[in-house]
Amino acid sequence: MTNFALTLFRTKNRALGAIFPSFAAKQARGLFLRPRRYPVKDWEAQMETRGRRMSYSQGLSALAWGESERKVLLVHGWESRATQMSGFVDELVNAGYQVIAIDGPAHGHSQGRRANPYLFAQAVTSAYQTLGPFEGVVGHSMGGNAVATAIAEGIDPSRVVLISSPSSIEGVLQRFASFVGLPKRSKHRFIGLIEQAVGKPAWALNTACNIRNTQAKGLVIHDRADLEIPFSDAEKIIEEWQSAALYVTDGYGHRAIVRQPQVWKKVVDFMA
Repeated sequence: MTNFALTLFRTKNRALGAIFPSFAAKQARGLFLRPRRYPVKDWEAQMETRGRRMSYSQGLSALAWGESERKVLLVHGWESRATQMSGFVDELVNAGYQVIAIDGPAHGHSQGRRANPYLFAQAVTSAYQTLGPFEGVVGHSMGGNAVATAIAEGIDPSRVVLISSPSSIEGVLQRFASFVGLPKRSKHRFIGLIEQAVGKPAWALNTACNIRNTQAKGLVIHDRADLEIPFSDAEKIIEEWQSAALYVTDGYGHRAIVRQPQVWKKVVDFMA
């Protein structure tokens, strides 16, 4: 969407939300819960051919590399897919792990057209139960939030890495509502509609609260230049999860951070 188109889109939503706040909120809900699927890049296709596809749990798909009883699970973020986490694979396999990356609901090779944060968490739990157990779990963005929720609901990896993860889902929803131009009344209704769709209140899916009591060793990685999930979210997670270490990068932003060799090495060193 061009800047001009985005400006028109926001202006329309502001006007619509002022007159018909519920209708504007419903439109935003539909937009939020339907992730877009982007074209696969060449390097992703290459990593796909090197892995083994497998299905698990009601139409969900995963990709595995290597053979080992020691396993690491990779969980991508919103509107991403398993292959976009594959930069971690070679070094983890060389360190003696089997690596399994899942495609979240309605992402990648997994079935469905709609997803939400709790469905992501359920996918992590299902992967842990059917493809694991996993010594380590690495979650990026919404994947990190899903990992934290799954831990609160019972999975127990010994090492956990959260990369560019939001500290709270409510914050994610507030930022999304502001991005699409919803006025205040519509924002409140939009969050309520998402909670209804998810089946849980937003506070129940907060990363910082859900991760704080885990016994797993933790590493939080975040870039100061992240424009999608503010660096302050990492600080909030660390404030609650005081046993975890914080690794800060500068200049990679929100998505490119998982494609950086120094980040791959940091995660592998932490796992090993």
